[in-house]
Amino acid sequence: MLQIYTDWANHYLAKSGHKRLIKDLQQDVTDGVLLAQIIQVVANEKIEDINGCPKNRSQMIENIDACLHFLAAKGINIQGLSAEEIRNGNLKAILGLFFSLSRYKQQQQPQKQPLCSPPAPAVPPQQAGTPQGPAAPQAPCQPPQPAPQQQAKAQADMQSRWGLLAN
Repeated sequence: MLQIYTDWANHYLAKSGHKRLIKDLQQDVTDGVLLAQIIQVVANEKIEDINGCPKNRSQMIENIDACLHFLAAKGINIQGLSAEEIRNGNLKAILGLFFSLSRYKQQQQPQKQPLCSPPAPAVPPQQAGTPQGPAAPQAPCQPPQPAPQQQAKAQADMQSRWGLLAN
């Protein structure tokens, strides 16, 4: 589970060009800096008031609090999570945070649009008095493809594992 969320976060960090990636999820998010970067990439918005170089525990907790407040304002469920627990490296709290963040990202991804053929190119004007032929018919829109069963199975598996960790 830990590796799944580490890979997930690193995917988005690398995709956005961040140089620093997560090596140890339990430790690397405890100052709030990398956590804020991950959240900003996933939410595509800047989190205000992040101290990029916190020097003490208090500044780290302030960073994490800013992240949690940002997520709550986005409607992400952070109930039961505290900046103190994340700062202390509480694995259950960190995994819960990443679970909520991944669900948010999944809900934000646009639904696939039906695949339609592109519009037919404009027919060049014919000489005056020459009738134009009928336009070529467009291919009908394809119905959207159902979500892959593998994705549903992986999500169910992740949720069942999360249930085991939450107990």
